[in-house]
Amino acid sequence: MKTKLLISAVVISAITTFQGVAFAQATNNNRTAPTTNTQDQEKINNIRKLLDITGASNLSRQIISQMVSAMKTEYPQVPAKFWDTFQAELKPEEMVNEFVPLYNKYFTHDEIKQIIAFYQTPLGQKTLTVLPQLSRESATIGLRYGKDAAARAIKKLEAEGYIRRRQ
Repeated sequence: MKTKLLISAVVISAITTFQGVAFAQATNNNRTAPTTNTQDQEKINNIRKLLDITGASNLSRQIISQMVSAMKTEYPQVPAKFWDTFQAELKPEEMVNEFVPLYNKYFTHDEIKQIIAFYQTPLGQKTLTVLPQLSRESATIGLRYGKDAAARAIKKLEAEGYIRRRQ
């Protein structure tokens, strides 16, 4: 059962990571000098706008829900009331708040504005619409590929005498 929980965590991580990749529409390695407090606050406000446009809060809610569902499966003896209380304690906004410094670190203010502009186009809106399904399907492929690669590695390790065949 712990394997299922680990797999769920990996899938959630992959989905989150893939979702984040879609945000990277513009990159620039030429970082500018530190900005003033007003400019910093404007950038942070735009990062929050970007996270709102891209549905980061919904993604955070989904991640929390999937995590709790995986834990419920892992620990079926725990009463539903515990899980309800536990899930109510988890705040998606807290996860989103932790995204802000990441975007601040990796994107300039101009890049954030460009990404916002992209997501306000028809193609950007389509990207936001199909990205969750694309992420799920990509995660499924990744898991299948990983399981197949692990099975091949075990067979090779057995064939070369590094490990014994499991009974």
